[in-house]
Amino acid sequence: MKSLIGTINPGPLCKSEQIKPTVILILSALLPTIHRYFGSIEFMRQASPSMSDFDTAFYMFGTAFLLMGILPLAIIHFVFREPLKTYGLQLGDWRKGLPVAAILFILIAGFMLYPSSQTGEMSEFYPFDKSAGDSVFAFVRFEALRGVLFYTAWEFFFRGFMLFGLRRYLGDWMAICIQTIPSCLWHIGTPTGEIFASILGGILFGVFAIRTRSILWAFLLHWLIGIGMDLFIVMRF
Repeated sequence: MKSLIGTINPGPLCKSEQIKPTVILILSALLPTIHRYFGSIEFMRQASPSMSDFDTAFYMFGTAFLLMGILPLAIIHFVFREPLKTYGLQLGDWRKGLPVAAILFILIAGFMLYPSSQTGEMSEFYPFDKSAGDSVFAFVRFEALRGVLFYTAWEFFFRGFMLFGLRRYLGDWMAICIQTIPSCLWHIGTPTGEIFASILGGILFGVFAIRTRSILWAFLLHWLIGIGMDLFIVMRF
C-alpha cells in the first residue's frame, strides 16, 4: 500500500488549472449520491410513512434544487469566480433550440413516451404524486414544481456545471460522456426502460446544450418529456 501511494503524485492536483475539474468531478459523484440516498422519495417515505405523495415528491424536488442547483451555482460564483453564462445559463441559440426541442419532443412522445406509458411498470411508478391526476390544478401544480425545482437543478448540474465546466479540459465529446455516467446511475431503481433511456438522454441533452450554447433548451425538452409521460398515464388514452 505504501508503495502504491508513493506512486501517486498529488502535486498536479494543487495546480490552479487542475483544481476546477477536480472539484467538478468529485462533486459529480458526491452530490447525486447524497441526493439519491437522502433526498429521494424512497428515503422520505421510510422516514415519514404518513407523508403524502405530493409532500414526498416536493421533498425530492427541493433537495435536488439545493444540492444540484444552489450549491454548484454558489461554487461557480464564489469559488471559481466565473460568469454563469459560461455554464449555459443564457438564452443561447434560441432559433435552433426552440424548434429542435419541439420536434424532438413530438418524436419522443410518439415513439417512446406513449408506448412506455401503457406498461404497468411505468404507470405504477409515475407520476410521483398519484393525486396529480385528480384535477387540472393538481396536475399543473405538480408539474410546475417539478420543472422549477427539479429539472432546473438537474440540467444545471449535469449539462451546466459538469458539461460546460469540463469541456475546456476534456473536449466536448468526452465531457458529454462523463456527465452521462452519474446522470444514468442516479436512475437506478427507476423502471428498466428509463435507466437505459437515460444513457441516450444524457448524450442527447449534452449535444443539444453544446449546440445551442445553453442549458435552457435541454431543460425545456426534459421538462416536456416528464410532463408528457405523466399526462399519458393520468389520461389513459
